[in-house]
Amino acid sequence: MAKTAASPSIEPVPESEGQPVYQAAVDAKQRGARIFTCAVIVAYTEGGGLGLGAKRTTTLKRWDPSALLDAIEALGWRLEHLDHVWAQTAANASIGNNAIVKGLTHAHYLFRAL
Repeated sequence: MAKTAASPSIEPVPESEGQPVYQAAVDAKQRGARIFTCAVIVAYTEGGGLGLGAKRTTTLKRWDPSALLDAIEALGWRLEHLDHVWAQTAANASIGNNAIVKGLTHAHYLFRAL
């Protein structure tokens, strides 16, 4: 079983990630849209290890989207559906059996106008 970093602190979604999503929600509301969808990066993972039972490690960094979701709902949107998708961003298996895999978890949100 992979070793995971001890309970990483969870910070809010960075402003650089959340502000464009919030602005898109504002714009959609002003256009009179009935549905608004967006994706927000909520986690970064990096894992690696050596084959044949050697040490394996996993790094996890998470971001809490709740303040962003609250702000979007305050505009008159209601969260209807949520899904998470992990996307691999890098891999390196060129050093023997050592493999390092990196990825991001995207939360996909669907909001409906109130």
